[in-house]
Amino acid sequence: MPRAVELAISLLIVLSLVGCDLVDPMRPSPHADTEIFGNLIEVVRDPVRTGIWQAKIHVGVPRALGRAGEAVPTPDVEGGILAVVTVTRDTVVVFDDQPASLEDIGLGTEVVAIPSPGTTSMLGDKEVHLEAAQLMDFATYARWRLPKLDLPNAPKLVNDPSRINTSGVEHAPIPLAGGRVLYFSARLRPPEEADGDWIGAARPGLRPPVEGERSFERSFRTELGDDGWSTPEVVTIPGTEDADQVQVSWVSADEQRCYVTVSDSGEDPWVGIAERTDRGRPWGHIVRFEDLGPGDAFDAVAMVGSPEKTVFATTRQGSGDLFLYDPALGESQPLQPEINTGGLEWGSRVGPADELYFVRGDRQLRFQAGEIGEVRLPGPQRTILIEASPSPDGAWLFMATPKLRPIEFDLDIQVAPIGADGSLGTAIPVDDWRPSS
Repeated sequence: MPRAVELAISLLIVLSLVGCDLVDPMRPSPHADTEIFGNLIEVVRDPVRTGIWQAKIHVGVPRALGRAGEAVPTPDVEGGILAVVTVTRDTVVVFDDQPASLEDIGLGTEVVAIPSPGTTSMLGDKEVHLEAAQLMDFATYARWRLPKLDLPNAPKLVNDPSRINTSGVEHAPIPLAGGRVLYFSARLRPPEEADGDWIGAARPGLRPPVEGERSFERSFRTELGDDGWSTPEVVTIPGTEDADQVQVSWVSADEQRCYVTVSDSGEDPWVGIAERTDRGRPWGHIVRFEDLGPGDAFDAVAMVGSPEKTVFATTRQGSGDLFLYDPALGESQPLQPEINTGGLEWGSRVGPADELYFVRGDRQLRFQAGEIGEVRLPGPQRTILIEASPSPDGAWLFMATPKLRPIEFDLDIQVAPIGADGSLGTAIPVDDWRPSS
C-alpha cells in the first residue's frame, strides 16, 4: 500500500478516536504531527497578525489514490474532519511544481500540509490544528514522494548540455563581468528507481558513481553573448581528475586565480588554489591552501576589499561554521557568534561591499554593517533559495532554488535584481536572463 494512503487512512482512524476522554471537548490537546491530505476549502487572512493566514482543509484521501483502488472514501464536508492550518511568512508554498503564495492555490484543490514540528493539536474530535512548514498541491507532492503514481502532466526531463539548468543539479553560481560570465557546479541526480538512468545532462566530466563513490561533480563556465549563453565548458583543474567532486567557489575578476573545493568519498573536503597567466590559457596544477589550517575546509571565497583574507566553511568545531583566514593574524579563526550558531552555516559568498552571504540550514542570510538579515524573494510566504552570489556590480543576485524530486532535489540557478534597499525583485531562470530584463 502506498505510504500516502497509509498516512491518510491512519489519520482518519486516529482523528475519529481522539477526544473521547476529554473533559472539555473544545480544549486543544497535543497530537502527533502528521501530513494532512485533503481539499482546500477556505483561505482567510488573520485580521490582527500581519503575515498570518489560515487555510481550512477538508481532510480526505486524494482522488488519484482512490482511482488506484487503494483509498478509503473521502468523508463529506458536514461529517468530515477539518484541518485548520496556519500559514506564516516562514511557510514554503509550492503550486504546480513552482514556488507560489497561498492565494495562487484555487479553492477545491487537493493539497498536502506538512506541519512544523510540535505544532499539531486536536480541538474536539473533528478539528485538527497545525502550523504548516510546507503546503503544496497534491500533484507536486506526488512527484516528490510518490513517483510511481501515474499522474497526468508530469514534468519532462531536460537533459540538454547546451543549457545551464537541466533536470540534474546545477548550483553554486559565481557571476563575473556584471553576470555575463558564470561559473557553476553540476552533477547528475540519482534515478527514481534502482535500475533507472541517472538524471541530468551528460556534461563532460560527469558520470554516475560506482560503488563507494558519490555522483561526480564538476564546475563549468559559460558566457552570455548576443545569442544567449554559450555551451557550458568544464573547468579542468590539473591534479583533481580522479576526485569525486571538484567545485570552484571563487574566481578573481581577471579569471587568473580561483579557489576549488576537492572532495573524495570518505575523505574530508579541502580547498586548493589554481592559477593561470591569462583567462584564455589552461589552469595550472592545484596547490593545497595549507594556511586555512588543519581539518576540513570548503566554500572558500576571498574578501573583495581585502583579497588576502579568505572566508571558508568547516566542520572542525563539530558543527558547520564559517572561519576567516587573515595572514596578519596567522591562524584561521571562527567568525563572530552572530554568524556561527549550533546549526549548519555554509555557502559563503562575498558582495562588492564585503557583505557576507551565507546559508544557515536552508535559509539564505546576509551579514552587513554588523547585522544579519534574511534574503527573501518577493511574496507573502517563503521561497527556498540557497548559495546566493551577487554580481560584482551588486545589481543582480544569482542563487540556487530547488524543485521537489525523489531521492535528491533538482537544483536550478535563478537570477533576481537587487534593489537599492537590498530587497530582491522577481527571480527568473538563468537561461532566460538578460542584464536588461
